[in-house]
Amino acid sequence: MTWAEIQSATGGRKEGNNNHFVPVAKMPKEAQDRLIELRLDDIDDLFSLRLQNALRLYGIRDGRVLRLIWHDPHHGTPQGAYPVKS
Repeated sequence: MTWAEIQSATGGRKEGNNNHFVPVAKMPKEAQDRLIELRLDDIDDLFSLRLQNALRLYGIRDGRVLRLIWHDPHHGTPQGAYPVKS
């Protein structure tokens, strides 16, 4: 897929965009702490890529490349990297 296709992929519970940037400041403290450990604490936003249901990949968009940081098999749950407000 092209980046335009990835960023315009819609669906999900609220018919919103499945793939989008996530402000690091809105992520749980554990996720922010992990970015510090990885020496990536200068990053303001991560890109969230929805693969299926609650499975997400997070990474840094670098031009045409998504440099993966981690996967989140529990998106939207207390165990996930990014909780979702209902």
